[in-house]
Amino acid sequence: MTGTTLPAFITRCLHVWHLLERWIAVVAFSLIGFLIFADVAGREFIGPVGRALGMDMGATGVYGAGKMALFLLVIAAFAGLGVSVATGAQIVPRIAFKWIPASWGPAVDRLGNLVSAAVFFATAYYGALFVISSRSIGTVMPGLEWPVWIIQTAIPIGFASAGLRYLAFAIWPQSAPVREELPE
Repeated sequence: MTGTTLPAFITRCLHVWHLLERWIAVVAFSLIGFLIFADVAGREFIGPVGRALGMDMGATGVYGAGKMALFLLVIAAFAGLGVSVATGAQIVPRIAFKWIPASWGPAVDRLGNLVSAAVFFATAYYGALFVISSRSIGTVMPGLEWPVWIIQTAIPIGFASAGLRYLAFAIWPQSAPVREELPE
């Protein structure tokens, strides 16, 4: 089963898509680091130094830093899901890999990609129901009073992204990352 030829447009779309997911993850993790650093620096250095100099500093940490970092972690994690699928970095159990003839490999890989796409699409669907439910009942993050559904939207988007990528791998097998053969 050779598959269809990978169109240049699809190659470009997959590349841009992967770049976007990487940037989302990098920015989110960078903001987490900045928030945590600013919060600790404010509480442990700026506040005490200011009070020692006789200034009324009030609260010196970043208000809600931990909760904002948690929101950013959700975004980074689900962008990272797409990155791991795009690079073939997800964990693949090696049980039964030698049970089928090597000539069946491409067909089994395609089938595996189709099944993975279906699982991720189903999970994205239920993730979307979860977000819709959060929005309809008006769930907010305590202390910040931010609607959580906005951040939770990363959940179905992340799963749908992985599903679409697996679907692309099934349609155009040459778009899939090469699996590394690592000794276990």
